[in-house]
Amino acid sequence: MNARVLLLAMAGLAAECGEHRRIDPPAQGESGMPFLTAGGDGRVYLAWTETSPEKEHALRFSRWTGSGWTAAETIARGRQWFVNWADFGSLAVGRDGSMLAHWLTRAEAGGSYGYGIRVARREADRPVWRETHGMSLEEKVDYAGFLTFAPGGGGAVYLSPPAEGGAAVHGASHDEHGHRKTVRFIEFGAGGAVASDIEIDRDACSCCQTAVGRTRSGWIAAYRDHRAGEIRDISVVRFREGKWTEPQTLHADGWKINGCPTDGPSLVASGERVAVAWLTRAGDVPKVQLALSTDEGKVFGRPVRLDSGNPLGRPTITAFDAKSYLVTWLEKAASNDVAWIRMRRVSVDGVAGEAVTVGQAPLGRASGFPKAVVAGEQIVLAWRDGGVRAMLIPKSEFMKARTGKDNE
Repeated sequence: MNARVLLLAMAGLAAECGEHRRIDPPAQGESGMPFLTAGGDGRVYLAWTETSPEKEHALRFSRWTGSGWTAAETIARGRQWFVNWADFGSLAVGRDGSMLAHWLTRAEAGGSYGYGIRVARREADRPVWRETHGMSLEEKVDYAGFLTFAPGGGGAVYLSPPAEGGAAVHGASHDEHGHRKTVRFIEFGAGGAVASDIEIDRDACSCCQTAVGRTRSGWIAAYRDHRAGEIRDISVVRFREGKWTEPQTLHADGWKINGCPTDGPSLVASGERVAVAWLTRAGDVPKVQLALSTDEGKVFGRPVRLDSGNPLGRPTITAFDAKSYLVTWLEKAASNDVAWIRMRRVSVDGVAGEAVTVGQAPLGRASGFPKAVVAGEQIVLAWRDGGVRAMLIPKSEFMKARTGKDNE
């Protein structure tokens, strides 16, 4: 029995036992790039991109009610969009019910990678989206992208072309840059107005996802950096006493790669605790790793390895409860014809439970980046397999799993 047939049989058995339940959203046409988030009230929202037969694109979203999805609402639509498996639209929901969303559009008469970011806001009491801001919208050969909203939408981190005359840092030479990107942080004020837009790193990896959160004392951001010798490890910056700290390497993996791996970090922050998950292939050994901090990101402990030996990567992390996290990633099957969607619960002390296979996805870019959030006693998982798919998984499946120190 090959891997695909085996997993389909496992999925059927799980459905019969009531363990996992498919809850695909009301996506239409060709759909992809799912993005999951939780609002301040704990409710789960799923955004995705649709492509119509007329090649018009739309960013849409729906809310999980606990028994089904609400009717899909369109945030924006158009033809001059940039739609990409790794750089895609997202949604943030504030405590007051207001929302921020972003998507990407091409410049008129621009090249294949000339695009910028559009940001829109929806008030809590009005189902109308109003575009409030844009970055690099006139770029014809370069781009701004890979934006990540902070939970609640108070700020966001993104990649941007360097400012005119901007010089490199980290000791890297111009010959090493190739397609250089800067990291910027944008803060939103009342009504979605831009309060500030600040450069926080002048030389970063050009096309990896970014991550941002908020500790007790202020913002913290993580991203894949670009340092001398084409080293592309994860860096962290923190906002303290009115300014951003210098970039700090999270862990010296030493991944040397002459190009962007298109796989960035995922971050959760609360109080004094910060958790960051990421992929490295340093030394040609792929690993999905997790590092924890108990002092708001000043110092991180030794990474815990989470994968099962052959990860495809694309990890995402979310809070499981007050004392643990849930990490989701893709792992290649032994037959190399599919990728497993795997999850692992890790305590705030770095004690990892068993890796649990919860689904499958196509190999390659078509599977995109699986996303997961915890809602009450359930986990909502979203991924792409010919379209946007979703699944409901009981938290109890991870509560009963054996825990123990993971091998590093």
